[in-house]
Order: sequence, then structure tokens, then C-alpha cells
Amino acid sequence: MEERGEGARRKSYHGPNVTGGTMVVVFFILVVILALVVVCVARAAALRPTLPAGSPIDAGGYHAGDEEVERFRTLLRIPTVSRDNPAKLDCELFDRWVPTLQRLYPRTFLTFEITRIDEYGILMRWPGRNPSLAPIVMMAHHDVVPTEGQEWDYPPFAAEIHDGQIWARGTLDNKLCFCGCMEAFEHLLGEGYVPPRDIWFFSSCCEETSGPTADHAVAWLREYGVHPCMVLDEGGAVATGVPLGVTSPMAMVGVSEKGHVDVTVTAHGTGGHASAPSKNDATRLLARATERICANPGKPQVADAVTAMLQELAARGSFAYRIIFANMWLFRPLVGRILAAGTETGPMVRSTYALTQLAGSPARNVLAPEATANLNVRVAPFEDVNAALGRARAQAAEECRESGVAADAVSVDIAENSLVNEPSPFSPHDDEQFDYIRRCVAGVYPEAGVCPYVQTSCSDSRSFTKICNHVYRFAAFNYSPVARGLIHEANERIPVDDYKRGVEFYVAFVRGLDQLDA
Repeated sequence: MEERGEGARRKSYHGPNVTGGTMVVVFFILVVILALVVVCVARAAALRPTLPAGSPIDAGGYHAGDEEVERFRTLLRIPTVSRDNPAKLDCELFDRWVPTLQRLYPRTFLTFEITRIDEYGILMRWPGRNPSLAPIVMMAHHDVVPTEGQEWDYPPFAAEIHDGQIWARGTLDNKLCFCGCMEAFEHLLGEGYVPPRDIWFFSSCCEETSGPTADHAVAWLREYGVHPCMVLDEGGAVATGVPLGVTSPMAMVGVSEKGHVDVTVTAHGTGGHASAPSKNDATRLLARATERICANPGKPQVADAVTAMLQELAARGSFAYRIIFANMWLFRPLVGRILAAGTETGPMVRSTYALTQLAGSPARNVLAPEATANLNVRVAPFEDVNAALGRARAQAAEECRESGVAADAVSVDIAENSLVNEPSPFSPHDDEQFDYIRRCVAGVYPEAGVCPYVQTSCSDSRSFTKICNHVYRFAAFNYSPVARGLIHEANERIPVDDYKRGVEFYVAFVRGLDQLDA
């Protein structure tokens, strides 16, 4: 009986429950995984830097020298500081600007037709050989931000040279682009050059305060039927120290820029004496609401231009990066989350809400019945101002619900006197105009790559998208990570050699226009 029991037990054991069908599924999964790996590796191996479609365009043997540097320093010494309050504008300094230009660049001001926009804005036309060709627009701005309250190592408007660098407000933003254009015009006029098409040059006197001069210039151009085939403004630069372990410099060309609006967040409470606080006092409620809004800016989205930027960077980086960025069809959601976590990359893939101002009780021992905050909102190109505003309101309402207060205890409204700028449309980064910039970069900065990107700050170029579909934001000078951190800050400065080389780009850009087929 015992033997039969053991036999019965042996017969009841069948081993692991693996069927032929299960093996087929496992085999199929392994084949799919292997195929994905092969495809990803093959695409990564094929990822290469994009080269210019045409030959490089250089400055024709021109090299900027000390005279160009001295003219730059002369203009840096004019403190053309724009002010939010027009009553505080020093008009005498702006009155000096054009007469100084006429003295420094006599050929340019004898040849160009000049129109003044809003008194201190400058719109100039260089007539080309063929008026039937669509013109180009080159842009800059000659106003600068204030220096009050900053501690400089050297006087901010003396333009002194120390350690091979020019120290002055405007060296990086944005008198260098202004002077680069002027030097190109003056040099080429001296050679007897006449461009194949009209060249328009525009410089604003109030870009730093988001003034209306650029809009007024565009209205003037539209009235006279001027529709450029290409616009080149400030924005990106020949950047070093870029992400993804890329060691070569990259010419970052902005093809869009984010929108902008300021919103006021207002929280209401009962007020009272500071000796009897509660968790829903106006100031505490405001703090929670604004933090909730800033911490929930929406899902990141990786636009095509950002994908192109990442692929250009990865093509010069490690193979691991190429695996990821050559296969955005597979990794796009993951890449979006990774980029969103970065200080520099996050603003490229989502809207941002920056808490910039707070106001509460006027007394230290009084609970404010009302507290307010200003949020500076930069709107991503894939949405609009209303969407960004609606998200902020939804987050404020959620905070009210969780705090157990009325839904209207926190309000979110567009700030009084706020500018409301929608994001700029994307300009193409795969056609003749963008390739022309790539060719000029190749001629002056042969060691640099070129890629599009989304500009997270605002510029006057947004106005020109009303009359042109090819608006690019690129300051053709080397900007190191240190330089990028000095914009609007104390001790703004540029190496002399970097300035000279940037001027050569603008000479190349104008000189090669016969090769622009647009």
C-alpha cells in the first residue's frame, strides 16, 4: 500500500507549467526586444552632424582690427539706458546716439535711407541691385538695462580693457550685434559692394522695457509693402559648454520664442492681530497657492525644433546619447521628463511661472486681509496665454479646495499694465534661409555646429513674425557659460578677440547674399 502511495505521488508531479504557447509568446517578446535594440543602434550609428547644403561663406579675407574695437568702445560709453518710466529716460544720451554713428560710420549714413521710429528707434534701408527680390532685415537694439545697485569691478560705461576683455554694459546685450552690423556695412561699402537685394536694418531704443518701437517699425514696413524673406536678430549665440557632453561650440539659432504675461495672484483672509494667526491667513494661503502654481507648470512637450537641437548635440556627443536622441519616436516621453528637470532645458519644453514680487501687511504685527504676488509667466510655443492662465487658476482653485476655503479666496488675473505676448510661431530649420546661416557659421566658425532651439527670453524679433515666416535669433559671437551668466549682471564683458571674430560673421552674412536663393 505504501509503495502504491509513493507511485501515486510521483505520477501527480508534472514539473513547471510551461506550455508550447507560452514559449512562443516569450520567444516573440525576445525577438521584438532584439529588433528594437538593432533599430535603435542602427539609427544611432547613422546620426551625423548636419552639414551645410552649400559651400561655407566667409568674410572674404576681412579681419576685424583695433579700429573696430575702438568704435565699439566709443558706443559703449554712451549710457543709453531705457527705463520703464519714460519720465526717467535721459534723452540727452539718446540724442547723442545717431550723431555719433554718423561720425563713426560715414559711408553707411551717406548711403542708407534713414527713418526714425518713435524718435529714438532707427530703421535704415540699403538699396539693393534687384528691387524685385524680397529684402532681408538685420536687427539689434541700442538700449541697455540699468546698472544701479550693482557692484562692478570697473566703471560700467567706461569700456575699459582688462585681461583682454572689454568691461561695459552692452558688451553682451546688445551693442555688440549693433556694431557688428555697422562694421559690416561700412567695410563692404568701402569695397564698393552693392547687395543683390535690399537690406533693412532696425534697432530699437526700448527693447529692454518691451516698448512698442518694434511693433511700430513693423507697421511702417507693412504699410510700405515690405515683406522680408529673412530676419536676423539677437538671441542665440556660438555657445560653449553646451549639454550632453559636447566639447565643440554650437551656434544656437532661435527659431521661436516663448510668450509672456505677468499675472497677479491675490489671496484674501480675515486679517487681525499677528498674535492670533491661522493656517488660512492671506499671506500663508498666498504662499501655498503660488508654490502650487509654480510647481505644476504642465506636462513637458518636446517640439520638433527641440528634437532637432538634441539630435545635433547628440551627433557630437557619446554613443549613449545618440541611442536616445536618434530614437525620439521611442524615448520622447522620457526625454521630456528629463529635460523638464533641468534649469536650462526645462523652460524649452514647458511654460514656466516665476514668483517675482510679494506684498502683504504694511506692519510687522498685523495679519494682512489681502496679500498679492506677481508671477512672470513664459508661455511655451505649443500653447497660448489663455491656456497658461487657465492652468494657474485651476491650481489656485485646487489649493482653495484643499485648504477648506471659498473658491474665490484666491484669484489669478492678468496684471495691470502687463504686456501680453503670445509665443512666436516656429520658423523653418530645414530650408534655404536656415542653411544660409549654417553656411556663414561654417565660414567663420568652422569648428562649430549649428542647431535650432526655442528661445526662452523675449526679443523684438517677435514683432517681425507678422511680416516674415523666417525669423531667426542669433548673435554671432562666442558666449561661454560665464558670459551667459553675465547678461544684465554686474561685470558684463566680452573678450576682444571674440568681438573681432563676431564682426567677421556679419561681414560674411552681408557679403554672401548673392548665394541666398530665397
